[in-house]
Amino acid sequence: MKLETEDKQSIFEIVAARYFTTQNWKWVNLRKDLNKIIKSYDELNEQYASYSYVSRDWYVENMGSKNIHMCNTWDELKNLVTFLNTHGKTFNFLVNTGNRKSFCIVSDSRDLNETQAQAIKEVQKLGYNTFVFLATVPDEIEFQLLQVRGVN
Repeated sequence: MKLETEDKQSIFEIVAARYFTTQNWKWVNLRKDLNKIIKSYDELNEQYASYSYVSRDWYVENMGSKNIHMCNTWDELKNLVTFLNTHGKTFNFLVNTGNRKSFCIVSDSRDLNETQAQAIKEVQKLGYNTFVFLATVPDEIEFQLLQVRGVN
């Protein structure tokens, strides 16, 4: 059976996520959780509007969504969301290695397209590291379908 591009992309993401987990890195799949990060930003703004005597940095540091956006300050979160609104779909993961936060593209090619190259330049201006997780998946996968007969 021939694997479609979407199938390969899903396999790449599974392999990358497993690697990040074995390294004990915190990570967020941006394909699945991008909207959660943006929603947490909006919720923080709503909280701050209701209780403005507490600093926005306190909300960022103490809200339950910190494990999704991994930010420590309001400015960091605001810059992250601004970036994600423009370039978020270019990357597959936001990863915290413990030393630094990074954006990751998963691919089977070292060649980046213009959109990816531009997004990498922009995110590096914000102080994030970037990397490409290269993986190889065959174009076709073999399988068998076995029929198991029940006992009457």
